[in-house]
Amino acid sequence: KWHPHKEVVTACLDGKTSRIGYAGLRERAARVTSVLRDLGVKQGDRVATLCWNTQAHMECWYAVMGMGAICHTLNPRLTSEQLAWMLGQSEASILIISGDLQPLATAIVEQAPGVRKVLLIDQTETDALDTAGLPSAQILEEVLPDGSPSEAWGEFPETAPCGLCFTSGTT
Repeated sequence: KWHPHKEVVTACLDGKTSRIGYAGLRERAARVTSVLRDLGVKQGDRVATLCWNTQAHMECWYAVMGMGAICHTLNPRLTSEQLAWMLGQSEASILIISGDLQPLATAIVEQAPGVRKVLLIDQTETDALDTAGLPSAQILEEVLPDGSPSEAWGEFPETAPCGLCFTSGTT
């Protein structure tokens, strides 16, 4: 609203840099919200992310929180056992992952039967979607055009929970 042309800059795994203004990021995040709604996510549901700090992850944060769902960020430096336990505790059924974290995500999903859908972000040309062990896996970028750029956000109390993270015990 106030700085639509300020940029989010992401250093990509392939050495390139991507840039997007906040207005464009908001539109893409609204499309992610639409995709999540189509998957049955509603206010109060938990959506887990196992991602690096990138534009696509930021779009997912806004998409999840903007619709009144709860974004459960997972630390990719923890073990699959720890992360699977966290997923079980949060009851997240959607897991969004960065492309290079597919092996870890596969190990987590094997131990977290509540995960019914995996969405892949930050895919590079070398990150082919490995659907073995990942239930109903899809590349988010492929279904994003189906999402509406005009999703309504904020139709919930401002005191509604929006984020969830477990400590690794280092704080």
